[in-house]
Amino acid sequence: MNSLPWLARRGAELCWHELPRTLAAGLLVALSALPLAVAASAGAPAWMVALTLVPLALALTGLARFAAVVARGDAARLSLLWRVDPVLAAVTAAGVALCAALFTVDGLRYAGAVGAAALLFVLPSAFAYGAVRDRTGLEALRGGLILAAVRPAWALTLAALGCLGGFAVAASGGVLLPVVPALLLTIAATQTAELLDRVDEMQNSS
Repeated sequence: MNSLPWLARRGAELCWHELPRTLAAGLLVALSALPLAVAASAGAPAWMVALTLVPLALALTGLARFAAVVARGDAARLSLLWRVDPVLAAVTAAGVALCAALFTVDGLRYAGAVGAAALLFVLPSAFAYGAVRDRTGLEALRGGLILAAVRPAWALTLAALGCLGGFAVAASGGVLLPVVPALLLTIAATQTAELLDRVDEMQNSS
């Protein structure tokens, strides 16, 4: 079984080989974040900001499908971005909105932090599992939970990469936004495919 650093490097290399399409996909996904940015900067009501999370979450589920093809070493088509998962996107948006709301309530900020950490721990694996195995909705979320439980170190690595990617996007003033999500999801798909292949081998040999 390949090591975690090797898989992360492999995912980055595959993303680099498909850089033009990856950048185009990332730009399209970045556009889906505009409603959220406008609502947040305009001081819109919390419910309106929560609704603007949905387009971004939908776009990320489509980007996960794109990244899964890149992780296989194939030429990814931008049309894959339209293969979105509404249920997983809704769960993601609701979870983020709930954690953000808890942060604003005295005495519940710890719960919000724990919830946000749980989302970072599970969602990358859920997005990748759904894309790699062509699963949607709660089935993809369940697969992500199982993978995170089987390989918590891998899930923690993806969560850490997500945090570092967020800092990089913020430090660059948003310039790296078209790159970071696609890179993270490609690495997640590479790791997930490797783990699923290993699980399949164990099941076939038993």
